[in-house]
Amino acid sequence: MSRFRVRVRTASSDDVDELVALVGSMTDLGLVRGRRVARSWPDGFRIQCERVLTDPEHRVVVAVDEAGAVVGAAVFAADTAGGLLDPPAVYVSHLLVAPDHRKRGAGRALVSAAAGYAEELGVDSVVVAVAPTTRDANRFFARLGFAPQVIRRIAPVAALRRALASADPMGEPTLPPGRSALARALPRTPRSRLRRTG
Repeated sequence: MSRFRVRVRTASSDDVDELVALVGSMTDLGLVRGRRVARSWPDGFRIQCERVLTDPEHRVVVAVDEAGAVVGAAVFAADTAGGLLDPPAVYVSHLLVAPDHRKRGAGRALVSAAAGYAEELGVDSVVVAVAPTTRDANRFFARLGFAPQVIRRIAPVAALRRALASADPMGEPTLPPGRSALARALPRTPRSRLRRTG
């Protein structure tokens, strides 16, 4: 419970309309996977929302105000095994708070729910996905102790195929004739230093 009496609960299929309305109220989503959200919204989002709500690999939570209205939402996914280089963690995606309910505790309540989910699963880390262009969101998470980890880049498969087809087959710049990769990597040393003395 926050100072503005926001509480978080697991979302259900009854929340789909309010989740669609929440996404519709967002003005700072910008590009998602290289496309404007509005292109397939709201029908595309409704279908995806219904799918995620029933997916056992995800937990969708909503922040509700005193009247029970949805003012925020987040999607959690757990990787309890961890990857090759990544530790086990709960991944938070699509943490959204309605613009007119920001700075009232909904975001903190959703992050607290993510920490609770991580404790429930016995993992030590929470990872959030934040667009680099959303300054306020980056500041919010930095204040809570989230540090930058990696930069993730995304490309549509069709565009990636075109880029790969037009690139050098090895994917690297070719070396000038007569110079090996090792020779190029080593610093140039004046010849006088290489001569033996005595």
